[in-house]
Amino acid sequence: MNGNSENRREAPLPALAFASIARPTFAVEYARSMAEKALAALQQEGWPVYGDSSLLMEAQAARQQAIRLQEQAPDVLVLLCATFSDASMAVELASHISAPVCLWALREPGSPGDRLWLNSLCGVHLAAHALRKTGRVVRYLYGDPGEADLFEPLQALARAAATRRRLRTSRLALVGEAPTGFYGCQFDELELRSVIGTSVSRFDLKGVFQAAREAPVSAVAAAIAATERRSSGLSALNQDEVQRFGAAYVALRTLLLEQRFDGLAVRCWPEFPQDFGLMPCATLGRLADDGFICACEADLHGAVTLLILQWLSGAAPLLADVVALNEEASTISLWHCGNAPACLARPGEEIPLTVHCNRRIGVAGNFAIGPGPATLARLGVGPRGYRLLYVEGELLDEPVNRFAGNTAVFRPGCDARQVLDTLIEGGWEHHVAFVAGHQAAALEALAELLEIEQVAL
Repeated sequence: MNGNSENRREAPLPALAFASIARPTFAVEYARSMAEKALAALQQEGWPVYGDSSLLMEAQAARQQAIRLQEQAPDVLVLLCATFSDASMAVELASHISAPVCLWALREPGSPGDRLWLNSLCGVHLAAHALRKTGRVVRYLYGDPGEADLFEPLQALARAAATRRRLRTSRLALVGEAPTGFYGCQFDELELRSVIGTSVSRFDLKGVFQAAREAPVSAVAAAIAATERRSSGLSALNQDEVQRFGAAYVALRTLLLEQRFDGLAVRCWPEFPQDFGLMPCATLGRLADDGFICACEADLHGAVTLLILQWLSGAAPLLADVVALNEEASTISLWHCGNAPACLARPGEEIPLTVHCNRRIGVAGNFAIGPGPATLARLGVGPRGYRLLYVEGELLDEPVNRFAGNTAVFRPGCDARQVLDTLIEGGWEHHVAFVAGHQAAALEALAELLEIEQVAL
């Protein structure tokens, strides 16, 4: 999904703690050299890595190393089983470091018929059992430093752990309340903060409208001019509505910046068109192009879903309705009425802004979403509390925007009917979110770290 502007977003940077355990009855010199190579390979990933390549062979050394590492508040403990070791060393390290654990098993280097030089994989197996028994989230690597794709499980776990850390202090603005009958957009503020970590500050629509009316003329003009440089159609619209578009953008952006919110959820109708004379779809899309999370219809849990996807992927997500099923092609159509950021448009095409498809006033986007690998997800609340649904697939290259607003055609990795059955029969909230790339492994790890139910399709 590469649009006409760069689709890159801020993602929290994971920090790793690294330690190696071994026993003196194995090939220690070889193990020591592999520990040095393992640490160097991790450092090449570009993440902060704390620790050294020394081989820990007794509990006291492991304890001292763990205490030093915990001072850095790492997101993941990477534990290299440089040789076989009983599980007590892994348990000792993990007991002092409050992070999920990625165990690393090395390949056997000896010739056929030779003894086990390392027995590293067995050590990982032993440690994984013990760590799981203590309630720790565990992933593992199998291979030697430098192997292609070796770090994929670690990358997913690290991104999930860093996102979990960020969620603990995440802050969203809620402008207005969910529209009447939109029960799926309602939420329990205390439960959200307890389980996910997100805190919510509420703002009245009238206050936002007043702030927009008082927005500096120069700032409004600059916002309109910047939007015209990337999107066509503003000059053909009612200019009073265009001015209100710019004013609402300035007011909401000021709110986000001054109070350091990660994003917002907005009651976008009926008061916006009735009382302010604007459909704020393109306003939210413009803010999303700036890197902010924006959910329409005051869908707060939808906004948290967007936060999760943006922080895991480093790309702009979008909240949408499921509006059509094509059984023959095994696709579902994802749509909303014009709030997509320009960076999600098909590459090289115009990004027109027009009137809203139903209200017939400005300003809303009207373009198809670009193609590429993608993940659909939803954070919601089920009978047993919070739950997370996700499915990988691809967005197809559809040059015609099927429905006025923003349309994406998603082909999931499973049968498309299964996705629809799960959403409807499972009682999921009506908005889903999607983002570029395949994020299932990270979403699985995040759900486990949050200790919530996961539904993987």
